[in-house]
Amino acid sequence: MDAQQYISEWHDNFVNYIEGLLGFIETLIVLPQATDKDKQALDQIKLLLHGKDAKEIEQELAAGIVKHNTLDRIEKLDKDLTDQSVEQMNVAPLVKDFLKRLTYYQIEQNKREAKAKLSELQVLNIN
Repeated sequence: MDAQQYISEWHDNFVNYIEGLLGFIETLIVLPQATDKDKQALDQIKLLLHGKDAKEIEQELAAGIVKHNTLDRIEKLDKDLTDQSVEQMNVAPLVKDFLKRLTYYQIEQNKREAKAKLSELQVLNIN
């Protein structure tokens, strides 16, 4: 697989990820058990998914551009989604902290793996 193909697939996966989450949110919002508070929280997550960072990430990947800033924005978007989601949980603060740290670890691991793959493919825009 060459760098362009890798980034193209990454773009497609990113778009599918955003669309999938948006679709899932729409399904949750119409559930009878969804409270007004639930709907407000889900609307906040939708704003993130439609936000500037998500759009810029999609545009850069579509153009085949990946920089450190792109990876940083992907990491930030994922962490913001995590924060919004976990904060709505009715669990002890210690459990919330654990869930955030666990998810952050996976997000950071994904970023490291993406950097390694981009380095392997000698993507020049990584610097």
